[in-house]
Amino acid sequence: MKLENARVAVLVENMYQELELWYPVLRLREAGVAVTIVGPTAGEIYASKLGYPAVAEAGIDDVTAADFDAVVVPGGFSPEYLRRNPAVVDLVKATDAAGDTVAAICHAGWLLATAEILDGRNVTSVPVIKDDVIHAGGKWHNDPVVVDGNLITSQLPNDLPQFLLAILASLESKPEREKASDATRFKPSSAVYSRGALLKNRAAGAGSANYRAYAVLPTS
Repeated sequence: MKLENARVAVLVENMYQELELWYPVLRLREAGVAVTIVGPTAGEIYASKLGYPAVAEAGIDDVTAADFDAVVVPGGFSPEYLRRNPAVVDLVKATDAAGDTVAAICHAGWLLATAEILDGRNVTSVPVIKDDVIHAGGKWHNDPVVVDGNLITSQLPNDLPQFLLAILASLESKPEREKASDATRFKPSSAVYSRGALLKNRAAGAGSANYRAYAVLPTS
């Protein structure tokens, strides 16, 4: 597949790791790939662990696995939020089932475990979630990047150059789409940093002990 014909979703949620989201987005765009940042709600601001804002270009209900040739899952704490969203889990499952690329770094192994796509497969992750990956059936390796068919996993931000080389190689190995999906219909989110987002919490419901993070931009 020519990279300019490739379509990639990069998933976003609050508490994402800054480099693990923006490095893939910008590196893939540099290569000519159409990248869509997909979050729970289109147009919503999501804050990184340090407050770096990212706006979801598409909501998870706006897209299907057929729209993309690959899904990239950044790490940080965001995979813990992503795995709670059944539509996100379904997107990862469907992408893997279609034989398209699923790429996950750092704590993103949490989402892969919930999607039940690790059983019997070679995989890596940040070492602190090694047990989670193994309990999900993965064959964990202490390597910067592990490729098992259409599944690409990596450990840490320092491994991003190798991680992206593996993703680009996977895309280039794919046959051309008969008809490219119109993933370019979404307005690209800017990486321009003007002010940090504030991360807040609210209860999931009245009397609930389950708190949900959300992000806002300060008014001044």
